[in-house]
Amino acid sequence: MRPISKPLALSVSLAALLAFSAPAALGQEQPAMPPAVSEDQIDAFADAAIEVQRVQTELEAQMQAAQDMDEIARLQEEAQVEATEAVEQKGLSTDEYTAIAEAANQDPELYAAIVDRMQPRME
Repeated sequence: MRPISKPLALSVSLAALLAFSAPAALGQEQPAMPPAVSEDQIDAFADAAIEVQRVQTELEAQMQAAQDMDEIARLQEEAQVEATEAVEQKGLSTDEYTAIAEAANQDPELYAAIVDRMQPRME
């Protein structure tokens, strides 16, 4: 089996992070796409995404050890709170984080810029 390249692994990780951000938006009005994402916002998003990925990885491990659906629900709620705090500590609101994630899904250049910022931070 061939090892996964770092860019591919980052792309897969970013895709997972973008999917992880979706539950926060369920039942809420979708945030408007920012007209332009600043360099500072890209940096903040990259830092926040790394923290959200850490939360998601911990959640997955904890869910495997969970005994029942109530425990899984509690773990998911705790992870959502922790991910929200991580995003806000990096200077973004959850709406901004979600809007940037959605924009990255539609804009290959923005997606590439985020991956480029995340790569050295994950080494």
